[in-house]
Amino acid sequence: ARGVRHMRLAYNLRNRGGEGCFEPDDAGLSLFGRRLIAQMNRCGMLIDGSHAGVRTSLQAMELSSAPVIFSHANPAGLCPHPRNLSDEQIRACAATGGVVGILGISNMLGTDDDVSPERIATHVDYCVQLVGIEHGGLALDFVYDPAGAYQWALAQAGGELPKSGNYRVDMPLAEPECYPGITQALLARGYTPAQVRAVLGENWLRVGAAVWK
Repeated sequence: ARGVRHMRLAYNLRNRGGEGCFEPDDAGLSLFGRRLIAQMNRCGMLIDGSHAGVRTSLQAMELSSAPVIFSHANPAGLCPHPRNLSDEQIRACAATGGVVGILGISNMLGTDDDVSPERIATHVDYCVQLVGIEHGGLALDFVYDPAGAYQWALAQAGGELPKSGNYRVDMPLAEPECYPGITQALLARGYTPAQVRAVLGENWLRVGAAVWK
């Protein structure tokens, strides 16, 4: 009723609904979490699996009657970070009609601080080759105050982020100004202008139109 139309299921750690991606047990959705999926479907809300545990996201996608998205996450097949997605998760997202938004934070793109348009395009292309152009998207997860955002994330995580995440205050972030470069990188890979438009935003518009009421 207040206009909320998009919600993640967890932020890295366990909550009442389910597991975050850094929890060791990966226990999946709770009974409340299962009711939450049904209620979000009823209300016309986008269900976002980013930051959720693997089983939590897979169970959500199995239960949802509407497309489920990963608003900002990369393929683990290219960068095995706990926040990134297995091929199984990417395929399950596509099966719901959802979209995977590739993000531009260095530790989730690789191990060499490369946040170039070419590296981002490589992650987009991995998803597109796996499940099709209609499920590829972008969502850089950029903030203009990285140090402040890092401190906020620390507070949300109880004062310490998991060592396995390779987090640090000065992690390079891809800025919005890189979008023209991503466009050129995708065109250079043989993507058509229509396919590039799909990745740049039309896929998100399609999902929003299918879910929002």
